Amino acid sequence: MSARFVHSVKVPRLYKESAKSIKKVILDGESFKGTVSRPNHPNVQGIYALVSEALQHCKELDFIIEQTQILVENPRFDPWLAKILITELLWGKKRLASDAKPVLTILEYKEKLQKALLQNSDAAAGPCDKKKAKLPRYVRINTILTSIDEAIYTLCDEGWTLLPKCVNYSTHLDTIANLNEEEFIQDFHIPEVLIFPHSFRFYDHPGYLKNKLLLQDKASCLPAFLMSPKPDSEILDMCAAPGMKTTQLAAIVKTGKIYAVEMNGDRYKTLCDFVDGTNATCVQTIQADALTISSEQYPNIKYILVDPSCSGSGMDRIEVNVQNPENLQRRIKKLQSLQSMILGHALQNFPNVKKVAYSTCSIYPEENEFVVDEALRKFGDKFTLVNLKRKLKNEWDSVGSPQFAFGHKCIYALPERDLCKGFFLAIFKRKSKVPEDVIPDVIESPRNQGEPEFNHCGEEDTETSNTFQAFFPSFTKLPFMQFESSVVIQYNGRAKGLQVFQKEI
Repeated sequence: MSARFVHSVKVPRLYKESAKSIKKVILDGESFKGTVSRPNHPNVQGIYALVSEALQHCKELDFIIEQTQILVENPRFDPWLAKILITELLWGKKRLASDAKPVLTILEYKEKLQKALLQNSDAAAGPCDKKKAKLPRYVRINTILTSIDEAIYTLCDEGWTLLPKCVNYSTHLDTIANLNEEEFIQDFHIPEVLIFPHSFRFYDHPGYLKNKLLLQDKASCLPAFLMSPKPDSEILDMCAAPGMKTTQLAAIVKTGKIYAVEMNGDRYKTLCDFVDGTNATCVQTIQADALTISSEQYPNIKYILVDPSCSGSGMDRIEVNVQNPENLQRRIKKLQSLQSMILGHALQNFPNVKKVAYSTCSIYPEENEFVVDEALRKFGDKFTLVNLKRKLKNEWDSVGSPQFAFGHKCIYALPERDLCKGFFLAIFKRKSKVPEDVIPDVIESPRNQGEPEFNHCGEEDTETSNTFQAFFPSFTKLPFMQFESSVVIQYNGRAKGLQVFQKEI
């Protein structure tokens, strides 16, 4: 074989751009989708398909190249181009049509490559043959444009069969794992989320084309659902693109206001287009660095969503599986630093905020519990974590690591267990406390002299009750309730009356 290549015929640009892309993903740790979408090439879809195929067979390619010794015998052969051309020959079009020297070299090794393929059982099996959990299709009803009842009625009218709601989460998971081709069901937790068989494609469905039905995984719907902002609230979405969670929040708060922030120009355009298409008129898009947004600009923010860039390990992104471990670890460290900065900014600089949701599509603790732990060490005097499993009525199994004292209050979504994308969520809630300027006062109960009197509303809140008992230990059990704003307590020194009332922050 020749030790030098004389490129009298150029290698097709599709293969050259694909080779550059796979090198950036594996060596430089760049995002697969971001890298592939960069080349100024009319066949971006072809590059995407070829690089995706090569990444899925990355280990098999290494085995085949080692077995055939093609790079040893041809030391000037670009290894990344070799991987792309071998991929095309063995798993892609299964033919190479070019007189370029690298292509001809691969064709000379064709029999050896095919023999090595058969020697390795993993290489012989295509990606579709490997056992992977086939997740169901999740669809969120855009309640800005249609109602839940109307959407379900329309689907049933098309011939779909709506299954009844299950009695518990475990039964629900068994049901969605075995959906028949024409069956669907409402999600166990989130009523506006519908679940369909894995095989169903929504891209040409009228509801999808009209933005009444949105393809959004259940895990991605959990932050807005569990943060449960009040209607008419003002919300800051600090890392908003592409806009799925933003528009879900818009559907919840209706006539409130959502400030959706995105710094990157292309992603900002995507966000604006999606917001317009879903008719989320209460959303104001902002192209800016999230760390520059302040309470002076937006003083009435009550809820913040922090869903920053992450490794995407919960999304089964190909680049995560093939990156060099050292490169991946460096990337995670950089991401963790950025994630901590954005979450810290949200917790520190918005004094009127009630809840801050922190979420990632990662299953690495460095991006999840480690970030939450740092935030609690810095801001634990002002915020506590909401027990999300309890908020889901204990119908959820995947929680944070027991290595952290707060782990049980966070939740994970795990593909193999929850049949949705991998995800992490923690929600910070501002602590209710008695302001220092409220000193015990005399309040006479007009009805039951000498007996405590309570005015309360809402759902029971153990934390508020415990806070009260710290001030008044003589009362052992009090039916205290949860308020979205601070609770001010006044107590008369003669123990003749007690009143609890709400004071706006």
